[in-house]
Amino acid sequence: MLLSLHILKIEPGQYRAHVIDGREELGTFDTISISAAIREAGGQALPDLSGYHVWYEHVCAGTCTPSNMRIDPEGLAQRLMALHGQFKS
Repeated sequence: MLLSLHILKIEPGQYRAHVIDGREELGTFDTISISAAIREAGGQALPDLSGYHVWYEHVCAGTCTPSNMRIDPEGLAQRLMALHGQFKS
């Protein structure tokens, strides 16, 4: 199973993450950073979960395994921020 993690910036230091399966929202949680959202989602033990499509607002870092999300959430967050800066909406 592949889920989507969609992270939105509410204000500086406040982010809301949505975990989505297709069109169904499975859960929402708030964090203090993009990397914290990635780390938290990657730490969820769900049966048959292969990975996440990781989004920050309108850009996607690609499909990541939960183990990579736990190992290097800061690297994924930096990649998302770099992409976000290239494609400002």
